[in-house]
Amino acid sequence: MTEKHTQGPTHTVDGEPVLNFLRRHLAGDFLLWSPNIQSEAFLNWDRIWASRTIEAGEARPFGAGDAVTDNYTFESRGHTLTLDGLMEKEYLSGLLVIKDGDIRLERYARGLDVDRPWQSSSMVKSLASILVGAAIHDGFLSGVEERIVDHLPELKGTPYDDVRIVDLLQMASGIDWVENTDDLTTDVADHYIKQIAAREPGYVLDYLSTRGRANPVGTQFYYNTGDTLLLSYILSRVTGKSVAEYCSDRFWKPMGCENDGFFMLESDDGQEVIGSCCGATLRDYARWGTLMLADGVAADGQRILPEGWVAESTAASAPNFAFDFGGERAVASEGESAIQGYGYLWWVMGNGDYAALGSYGQWIFISPDNNTVVVMLGAIPRHPYMTPEELEIHGDSSHLGSVMRSDFAKAVSAKVQL
Repeated sequence: MTEKHTQGPTHTVDGEPVLNFLRRHLAGDFLLWSPNIQSEAFLNWDRIWASRTIEAGEARPFGAGDAVTDNYTFESRGHTLTLDGLMEKEYLSGLLVIKDGDIRLERYARGLDVDRPWQSSSMVKSLASILVGAAIHDGFLSGVEERIVDHLPELKGTPYDDVRIVDLLQMASGIDWVENTDDLTTDVADHYIKQIAAREPGYVLDYLSTRGRANPVGTQFYYNTGDTLLLSYILSRVTGKSVAEYCSDRFWKPMGCENDGFFMLESDDGQEVIGSCCGATLRDYARWGTLMLADGVAADGQRILPEGWVAESTAASAPNFAFDFGGERAVASEGESAIQGYGYLWWVMGNGDYAALGSYGQWIFISPDNNTVVVMLGAIPRHPYMTPEELEIHGDSSHLGSVMRSDFAKAVSAKVQL
């Protein structure tokens, strides 16, 4: 007897295609994902959201230096920890140490491998900073003092009138916006993530144009992911290319990235989202750091960034820096933190070190004095999914990663133990 199979419905009862329905709800609720979903979804980000490929060219592989041994240990909060302990306690999917241009340590877990991209969370903001610097070097922008309404006339007559590119880079536009990913009614959740998940063309730009002012422009750091989308519009308008194409031409190919990457889009075939969740492989994330260590000169010898841009963009220049995981203005979160300031979409870690950081444990830590880049990718669960023991480690970090990460990065940068 032949078994009969019936095809499921292609549309919901409201007439929406089932695939759209599933994507919209899965993506829109990603702040609530359980650990059962996180890792696989981070590996399949470009299948859930609208995306555009960043094309790679000829690969320029890293060299291989003396390896960090499996019995490497480091100190954190009075404990001696191993690499296995770091991978487990920080929920790592990838760990890479590049020192003097060579791979010294490379580990994979949670389904990630050398050729597969993993979503970046907010680390991509630091790539946006690189692309702004490239646009200045290429003459598309005169500098960071340009007013954004000169490129976004649809924002004229709004509180963005006096906002400059530098204010967006320093998170100091002063626009009324609430950034708290633990509250699903805030601007970043309700008027950014959910709308991008629903692939609503132009929604975020239109919404930003309605916002009021919370602080005078250029006077107070306040983390605002929505503002970074404005930089995407500016980049594509001044270069005459999609941001993905410009990034491919001025970063991915000159740096010899080994695999294609991707940007998430705000809608089908829409604008690149350069403040959240691009995709790249572990090694290609490291190339963001190696470009910075080379003062903006790419692997093929091209100068990509203006001379002095690296130092300027990684200085703690954001005004009245105070970062609160709960979204309060001019308030610093309690708990131990390695973050000391903010530059042009780069976190300043002290002692000349700086980092690109993203939720759920995405880190690119750069130590110029030690010529080292440390990349950590992961899937840190939301606090409700953690055990009491796990909360002891991560309770003060709001799913960004605990101080264990910075302790490891500083230790392995200063001295690679063989």
